Amino acid sequence: GIAAQGVGMATAAFEEAKIFASTRIQFGKPIEEIPAIKKMLRRMEREIMAMRCLTLEGGRTVDMYYWKMEHLREAGSNEKEISNNEEVRHWMKLADLLTPISKYYCSEMCNRIAYDALQIHGGSGFTEDYDIARIYRDARITSIYDGTTQIQVMAAIGGIVSGMSSTGHFRKYLLNEISKFSASPKILTLFELLEEAVVAYKEIKSTEVRDSFSVELVEVATRVLAGIQLEKTSSMLAGEEKGNRAKHADEFNIDSKSIALANISKMKEFANVDKL
Repeated sequence: GIAAQGVGMATAAFEEAKIFASTRIQFGKPIEEIPAIKKMLRRMEREIMAMRCLTLEGGRTVDMYYWKMEHLREAGSNEKEISNNEEVRHWMKLADLLTPISKYYCSEMCNRIAYDALQIHGGSGFTEDYDIARIYRDARITSIYDGTTQIQVMAAIGGIVSGMSSTGHFRKYLLNEISKFSASPKILTLFELLEEAVVAYKEIKSTEVRDSFSVELVEVATRVLAGIQLEKTSSMLAGEEKGNRAKHADEFNIDSKSIALANISKMKEFANVDKL
């Protein structure tokens, strides 16, 4: 629910920023034509696409989990049989992972998009004359209530580390999603970087130091998942809409590669550090 709220707030912030940027004239032209502003708006748009993908996919895993349980109950299965059902266990593990992942990412990105939208408004946005002031203020709660970002990371890290083992449920799920469309070389590279990130995380000798890098690993995994969903959904479209979404997916994956390489590098630097 908070992930969905984050998507809604981010979308509102983005729409307000677009309107302001198209009507605010500086240097004889709308500020949306200034390269730095245009770049911000494009990043905001593709991040909202990714947020929406994560929220819907997280919701799908929860639906599949409960759907299977309810059908087994209606068929007369007892609770022990239901809890031991392979399909129930599969979707339960994914729901337990994608729930904190989507909440973490959508609330954090909601804050960042609201921040950038206010920046585009300039000093005017800091006053109460524009709706962005309220959106910016309201966005802050999304990464706090129903479990802070740090709690979501703690809830997700175990499922990522164990799930990316050779027979792990998360690995199986990601590879199955990739098989549903013609994945770009960037997606395949990102999957390899996720594998490398898990290894780098596990090789940090100090438990304290390793735990402190949980957010870096969760970030890599989340962006790989979102990138896959962005490409998969763009493959379902046609015409101009398909081209636009595919371009956003490509730019998102370029961002993700940079983030993954940076996070892996940091983890490797701390592999032999005893304490922070």
